[in-house]
Amino acid sequence: MNTENKEELEKQESEIRKNLFLVFVPIAIMIFIIANYQSNSLEHNKEKYLESRNTKFNGIVIKKRQEGDYTRAGRFVILDNYHEERVENNTYYRIQIGDSVYKKSESDSVYFHLKNGEIIIEDYNEYLRKNYYELLNEK
Repeated sequence: MNTENKEELEKQESEIRKNLFLVFVPIAIMIFIIANYQSNSLEHNKEKYLESRNTKFNGIVIKKRQEGDYTRAGRFVILDNYHEERVENNTYYRIQIGDSVYKKSESDSVYFHLKNGEIIIEDYNEYLRKNYYELLNEK
């Protein structure tokens, strides 16, 4: 009786694995297709780039935050209007609380005015712009 139960359990387990495989593989394939389409879609990339280009913000840095203690961790500044913005690693370490930040609409540049008088200009949309222009040149 004990061996029959084990065989029955193994049979049920095999059936469950088969059913899970039949459910998750098509889902994974669909996710891959959608992600691949979006990353290669000219209209999608144009929309993302223009949305980012039209973003505007300004304020004074009141807090700095990082998502981890490793090199590629995201680094952010929080402005006095509670707007949070991601910044490059080298910029993150150069700015301090009290420095001002602004980005104009219809611009790809973010300006950091440091208290010591230095101005750092960062390319805000570099990745989105390059991706969009590469797809545009392919068409």
